[in-house]
Amino acid sequence: MEINCQISMPGTGAWAQPAPPELAQALTQAGQARQWETGQRLFGFGDHAEGVYLILRGKAHAALPGGTGKELMRLTAGPGSLLGLPSALCSKSYQFDVVALEPVAAAYLPVEEINRLLRERPELGMQAMSMMCAEMDTLRLTREHMSRCQNSACGLHGYCIQASQPA
Repeated sequence: MEINCQISMPGTGAWAQPAPPELAQALTQAGQARQWETGQRLFGFGDHAEGVYLILRGKAHAALPGGTGKELMRLTAGPGSLLGLPSALCSKSYQFDVVALEPVAAAYLPVEEINRLLRERPELGMQAMSMMCAEMDTLRLTREHMSRCQNSACGLHGYCIQASQPA
């Protein structure tokens, strides 16, 4: 049995996962309002993670850059998307380049504030942990795909739709 893939069409990339409603509401209330115009960078791969961003309005392009200049993974972040959570909570650098596709409004919480909020409301901490686990699972699946993919047109984009076909 051979594993083939179909390349997703431009503009149809995956969506960043939304924050659960209770977590999104708490972040919106506690966060600082921030805005970006089309083309402006929210944060970049390798930047020290200073906080998290909950997209309230607009869309942003999030890309995990590859060493060859290709994007290993790309996501569209829209209203409800929470960006930078694993990096901020683990005191790491951001793992994505994020640029506004259209005017974006977001609630921003510095690391100290997100940590305080999650300590004060442990149920939100569990929701954040669930989101982090889902993101790690997506990265694992992408990595597994990249190690097996035989489609030369696929490259390293990471968003092939795997389909089993008889050999």
